[in-house]
Amino acid sequence: MTVLVVPLAGAVAALLAGRRGAAAASLLTSALGVAAAFALAAEVMTGGMQRVAVGGWAVPLGIELRADGLAAAMLLITAVIGAGISVYAWRYFGAAGHHAHHDPNALAAGPPGPAGEVAPPAPASTQWLFWPVWLLAWGALNALYLSGDLFNLYVTLELLGLAAVALVALAGAGAAAAALRYLLFALLGSMLYILGVELLYAAHQTMDLLQLRQSLQPGLSVWLAAALMTAGLLVKTAIFPLHFWLPPAHGSAPAPVSAALSALVVKAGFYLLARLWLDLFGPLPGAGVVPALLGALGALAVLWGGVQALRQARLKAMIAYSTVAQLGYLMIALPLAVAGGSAGGAMHAAVLLAASHAAAKASMFMCAGSLLAAYGHDRIDAMAGFGSRLPITATAFALAALSLVGLPPTGGFVGKFALVEAAVRAGAWWAVAVVLAGSLLSAAFLFHALSRAFADAPADKASAEVPAAPQLAALALALVAVALVAAGEPLRRLLAVGALP
Repeated sequence: MTVLVVPLAGAVAALLAGRRGAAAASLLTSALGVAAAFALAAEVMTGGMQRVAVGGWAVPLGIELRADGLAAAMLLITAVIGAGISVYAWRYFGAAGHHAHHDPNALAAGPPGPAGEVAPPAPASTQWLFWPVWLLAWGALNALYLSGDLFNLYVTLELLGLAAVALVALAGAGAAAAALRYLLFALLGSMLYILGVELLYAAHQTMDLLQLRQSLQPGLSVWLAAALMTAGLLVKTAIFPLHFWLPPAHGSAPAPVSAALSALVVKAGFYLLARLWLDLFGPLPGAGVVPALLGALGALAVLWGGVQALRQARLKAMIAYSTVAQLGYLMIALPLAVAGGSAGGAMHAAVLLAASHAAAKASMFMCAGSLLAAYGHDRIDAMAGFGSRLPITATAFALAALSLVGLPPTGGFVGKFALVEAAVRAGAWWAVAVVLAGSLLSAAFLFHALSRAFADAPADKASAEVPAAPQLAALALALVAVALVAAGEPLRRLLAVGALP
């Protein structure tokens, strides 16, 4: 499929182009990737699920790529947000001086040093490597969403994890500890996942999702496999209480990398959990227990992540803990979706929330990058008056905050409304309470940060110049988060195209 070939070919082209041509090759690849994703979504909506047997070999001997409505929706999210990240990174890494104030230790939970110094950025000679590694991560995401068997899902998950770790490490020595921690937990999650896959293969001699669903029988090995795979994916998705690797990794990375990790990479784990418990293990007797536990963990993630974000004094730390909370909403949707099906209201709400979170959170990390470039730090209380100095960034941050809180008219509002509606229909009043409490917490920490835009700045406080292009990229993604308010019905029709009977 073109949507898979484009980013992988672009990664090779960017690597061969070297420092001078990598950015141009990547921007062209991003544009082609968006076109390919929209073309595939149109084919799915008009012609149903798309299937391609790689090399002409049919399952179970060969590998089959499949694109149903859920996969097409995730591919669209990846393409649109990925293109915005590429445009931002083009100026972030290319503009002289824009990255000079990057603080790879910005997410340290403690206070800054006594003098407020920032660590030096990664050497300019290695920054161009962002492009091939970023496109490799994009290609791994697309391959994951198209994979139709458990082993290829494992392979693509590993490629994605290794690329993500490499992106974090681009920040230089200051991010080495965060990158190593990310790597270790990624490997732990992969080990648990592949152990579950091996148990299923030993019992059923196939790893194809369609064939497994038809032959799966309840038993000790199946339930053990389900537990191992679920635990591994919870580690990779950074769901509370397995989230502690995420804040250092996301905040230690350069702003474009933080945006990619928070907006796109962590969504892969949620997608696989949805595939496992909606498509594969869902028909088993008593299978609703595990999604209920995932929903409980999601509720705790919403509350814990919100409280921790409220406590942070650094902007990137606050945004990263907000990601922990926002992922909780996706987990809350899973037990509600088990009863309603993949095209039901809860899954529709989850994908809407995933899309609006991806756009808003990518925009917010981009805004943090511009503020780091302007001020040389990311201490929230020391950014007074950034609204007058960086009006485009302040506008983007405000729009992204509105969507994350769930205020109209934004995609976040539509997603949370759909989630509350599904919860009320299922009688899950606990979910309604958690959504409302999480929204209040989000409003508290986001609007506190936004209030600094309107505070009076010290007369002697100077800020560095920030190019307009990266700020406009952040504003464009914030506007996407708002525009998703109109995506409800088209997304519902797309999700109605299911992969499994």
